[in-house]
Amino acid sequence: MRLAMMDAGLPEPELQIYLDPGDPWSPSADAGYRRFRIAVQYDGAPHLTRERQSKDNLRDEAFSRAGWTYFKANANDLAEGFVSLIARIKRAKLHSA
Repeated sequence: MRLAMMDAGLPEPELQIYLDPGDPWSPSADAGYRRFRIAVQYDGAPHLTRERQSKDNLRDEAFSRAGWTYFKANANDLAEGFVSLIARIKRAKLHSA
């Protein structure tokens, strides 16, 4: 996902971006742009359990409550080379600049 984002002309994202960088227990997303308050999470097979989905929902809500634009990607996004996801990130980035 990170490589596809960069190949599409987006800047290199920060990896494992914490909502509160000073708190090691803070919710985190797989990648993002703190400057633009954009977070991206790839939810693969390990995220399909009930327990994991509950934790993921709390993470997702924390980023949204904090005013971040939050994107979730999955195997469908991977199959299409993240094209739609990247387009949505670019639109969000342009609106937040």
